[in-house]
Amino acid sequence: MRYIKGPVTKALSWRVFVRPGKRLVFLYHDVSEPEDFQHSSLYSTTVSEFREQLQFLAARFNFITLDQILSAELQPGQKPWATMTFDDGFLSVRKKAMAYLNEMGIPFAVFLNRMAIVENRLFNDSENGKLERRANEKIFLDEGDVRSMSRAGVIIGSHTSTHRNLAQCDQQALCEEIDDNKTYLEQLTGLPVRHIALPFGKREHYSDRVVEHCRRAGHEFIFSTNPTFFDLSSRHFEDRIIPRISLTGQTPAETTFMINRPLVKRIDL
Repeated sequence: MRYIKGPVTKALSWRVFVRPGKRLVFLYHDVSEPEDFQHSSLYSTTVSEFREQLQFLAARFNFITLDQILSAELQPGQKPWATMTFDDGFLSVRKKAMAYLNEMGIPFAVFLNRMAIVENRLFNDSENGKLERRANEKIFLDEGDVRSMSRAGVIIGSHTSTHRNLAQCDQQALCEEIDDNKTYLEQLTGLPVRHIALPFGKREHYSDRVVEHCRRAGHEFIFSTNPTFFDLSSRHFEDRIIPRISLTGQTPAETTFMINRPLVKRIDL
């Protein structure tokens, strides 16, 4: 992916212009190498790319926990606030990302699916269903991993039971995907699950009915993959649907462009 084209794009790729009052949630999935079974250009980041991006982001943002960035009491600092999230619960988050995040003092949250934890597979509608088939090797976090990470302070959120497109679910399926996964994760960790990330996360993947069901189930904040920032006065925050900027293998200039883009163009995907 290459964004560096016209004068405006070059300007937006030069440095981060986001003011301190803005808040950003970054989204990753898998941190792995091309030879790894689960690796995909659609959702994977290599270890070297991940480290380069963390160094770049840590120099420009104050990283705090997911709960902290959603607090109405959070005041602007010298840098914009940011937090880190991972979807799907790949084992690589614990094996390849967690130590480096801890070393840099960057807290993070993971949004998990019961199917991935229990069955080591997940519906994801990509790569010809590669992840939908149970792999011979361990690809996702298991129950022991989740308990350990939760005890270490990692915030656990829901990503539904099987990662289905919620816009296509009837009422019974919504209960299975949303209510059941929340209950499962709370029993697994012994902690309340306040946050849910919508699978795929664009407007075509959810509806008002889905959002209302998430809220009735007890989720305080709902996360999309709308790639923009938010603040307390934004419609996103008022609706409690929090946007996230998804990263894979972008260069620093490309990452800068993605962060700055909402300053000149309304992003509402």
